[in-house]
Amino acid sequence: MALAAPAGFTSSNLVYQDSFSSSLDSDWHTYITSRAANGSAWNSYGSGGSGPGGPYDADYDMPSQVTVSNGLLNLTAAKQTVTGMNQGSVQSFPITSGAVSSYGNFEFNGGYLQISMKAPSGNGAWPGLWLMPGAGSNSGDNFEIDIQEGGYTGSGPANQAFSWHLHSPSGTVGGVVDTGVDLTAGFHTYGINWVPGQSITWYLDGRQIATVTSAQAQIPNQPMQLIMSNQVANSNAAGWHTALDGSTPSTMQMQIDEIQLYRLPGGAGSVTGARVDTSSPVTPPSQPTTTSTSDTTATSTTTPTTVVTPTATSDTTSPSTAAVDPGTATTTTVPSFLSAMGLASPSGWSASTTGASTGSWANQDFAQPSSLADPARQTASWSGDQGTAASQASNSFALLNQYLTSSSGRVDGGSIAVAMGAAAWTQDSFLTKPQS
Repeated sequence: MALAAPAGFTSSNLVYQDSFSSSLDSDWHTYITSRAANGSAWNSYGSGGSGPGGPYDADYDMPSQVTVSNGLLNLTAAKQTVTGMNQGSVQSFPITSGAVSSYGNFEFNGGYLQISMKAPSGNGAWPGLWLMPGAGSNSGDNFEIDIQEGGYTGSGPANQAFSWHLHSPSGTVGGVVDTGVDLTAGFHTYGINWVPGQSITWYLDGRQIATVTSAQAQIPNQPMQLIMSNQVANSNAAGWHTALDGSTPSTMQMQIDEIQLYRLPGGAGSVTGARVDTSSPVTPPSQPTTTSTSDTTATSTTTPTTVVTPTATSDTTSPSTAAVDPGTATTTTVPSFLSAMGLASPSGWSASTTGASTGSWANQDFAQPSSLADPARQTASWSGDQGTAASQASNSFALLNQYLTSSSGRVDGGSIAVAMGAAAWTQDSFLTKPQS
């Protein structure tokens, strides 16, 4: 099924599309690689396989687990022991799985990327859609954009978790969102709107999840490749992710229906390997209604069910800044957790207990800092004074920008910082490897 163009874009903006209508084309390698590896497979064992490495993966990727059928890319994790390499040591892995990367073939610097994926179901399932520096980048593996990592715990049921991150030289920002939807039950569209050097906004089924601007973290401005991997977490990940156990199905399949990349308004950014699959035409968006100009895209947006939504509000996102302007909220509510922290309701908001539910994304992202000190947060630590509820709020994620009404529509009080040394940047992947 063809993806609809995202709000603010049309088929004329489409510069890359793969609907996997026949066989796997030459855009894709059946292994994980990156700029630092100069295109060579990570943790190669000479068998055509690869692995992300680190202490958390129960899987090793083999080409045999990558197939295309019925218009779908299938990455299949199976309970089948395989010998591979893990950071220089030969190791036996209980799971044989699959991954693809577009290094040197399809790379882009900015744009709206959307991917239709059905996530695998089962303990340990760790589907990943992520970007890393491509062959055209001017440095090593100094950035990683995690569009989605499934299976995280702590914010709600693991099959409903949307986990997003940006790893950059200035640190790591990210969060885990309880979407309220079983992401393993069907196909969902995961997207990012990336303005090089300025901002990244994450989307699920066209609904805005999070935004990070250059005020919170360094935004990449270099060509990135797309990696899609069906990883499986082992028991070392217990506490922040589901883990492989006796109940894990014998096979778990991650399926990709379609990938699309749209160029930004005004033509900012670049793409290598641009192509459009004419056998799968793009359908126009049915909603939200969008009016676009060369500078501004005005949209009427919806948000996940766990997000308190200002009603009768037109959210405006400028491609040049990606800063969200909530507009004038006529009927709004404020999540009850803000009241619990002793914060007054912002102007135009009313106190309500119908906000984020216990264990939801709001309570997860804005909870006490100690709840973030785990491997899932890459040993994230809060910056600034944590002595008061107000300072905790000011040091929260840029997500808060979307839901507080103020004169500027933004909160730039702080961000999540990563406590790690320079040596951490020599690691291949922030997706799977612990940082120190």
